[in-house]
Amino acid sequence: MAKYFLTFAILCVVGAVLVRGAIDKNALIAEFMSKGEACKAETGATDADLAEIIGKKSASTAEGKCLRACIMKKYEVIDANGKFAPSVALKHAEMYTEGADDKMKIAREIIDACAKISVSDDHCEAAEEYCKCLHEQALAHGVEDIDI
Repeated sequence: MAKYFLTFAILCVVGAVLVRGAIDKNALIAEFMSKGEACKAETGATDADLAEIIGKKSASTAEGKCLRACIMKKYEVIDANGKFAPSVALKHAEMYTEGADDKMKIAREIIDACAKISVSDDHCEAAEEYCKCLHEQALAHGVEDIDI
């Protein structure tokens, strides 16, 4: 299950850039799980909300949307105003891709496209909209999943 949580986090954080490097995967999973559990408690999200993330489904509850917003805020990919932070997303992409030019090109394209969308003023709704954009852009760029 942790593999799917990490997959979701990276999808939202870096726009689903393929990862094949020497990064410490166990540390990434542990960090994400810690943030995810904190966000679950903060938002009142349930296991069902987490299951939607794992299943790559849109959130069906307000708590599920807020869970996504909380995680994105903890990774600083959305700011305190609920707006996408492309420069932070690019920093995450660089770390996850180890700066590989071909992967960074894709990450920049995905991040740039999603930075331009108009989103709700509600942070939870905005996070859902950003995740949808990142997922759609990843698919449009031929990135269907993250291999960890």
